[in-house]
Amino acid sequence: MSRPQKILTIVLWSIAVARMIGVVAMKALPPDSEPSTQPALVLADPVGAPDAPLPILYDAPPFALIDQDKQPATNTQLLGHPWVADFIFTTCASLCPTMSAHMTDLQSRLPTDVKLVSFSVDPTHDDPAALKAYAARYKAEPGRWIFLTGDEKTQERVVRGMKMYFAPSTIGSPIQHDEHFVLVDADGHIRRVYDSLVPADMDQLVRDANQLSQEATVAAARPDGDGK
Repeated sequence: MSRPQKILTIVLWSIAVARMIGVVAMKALPPDSEPSTQPALVLADPVGAPDAPLPILYDAPPFALIDQDKQPATNTQLLGHPWVADFIFTTCASLCPTMSAHMTDLQSRLPTDVKLVSFSVDPTHDDPAALKAYAARYKAEPGRWIFLTGDEKTQERVVRGMKMYFAPSTIGSPIQHDEHFVLVDADGHIRRVYDSLVPADMDQLVRDANQLSQEATVAAARPDGDGK
């Protein structure tokens, strides 16, 4: 091989080696070495930030029922008070004991102006006497935790109006119902729904109910008394 050919061969090999080194170097770069086109994630500082206003989801349905003391009870009697609703029946052996135990706990955690309302989904068997015995079992405060019964159509209409799940008993299948708690404001608007089996949801319910209690207190103190 002549001298010029040797020089040309060396030059070509040098170029090839340089290209290979460049390829290896590019592959060795971390995947995020190129400038990112996505904006940086900015997190809001939660310290000292007030709770956001609760949304109004829908209106609680009207009702005219009977409580555990055989007294008429209507939705209008609850106006002016935030309240928490659930749906139970006294012979339930699955969800209801846990739900009612949580309602007992809420009595000690919520402001006294917040009412608790348990609607029976088995009005055929849950007459006022049965509800009164059930209320005593869970240490319900008279006048604050109310248990309501009525006829089947009215009770089911309330459950559906609250947008809760319910299925009446059939042969071989017991009553099925929702385990959620519903938070209603002093004007009868449903503001939020909580899973009673999730502790974090119960803590959130307490915070939200306190917020609604404060709003109701402020509204009641205004000259017009309607919060407007």
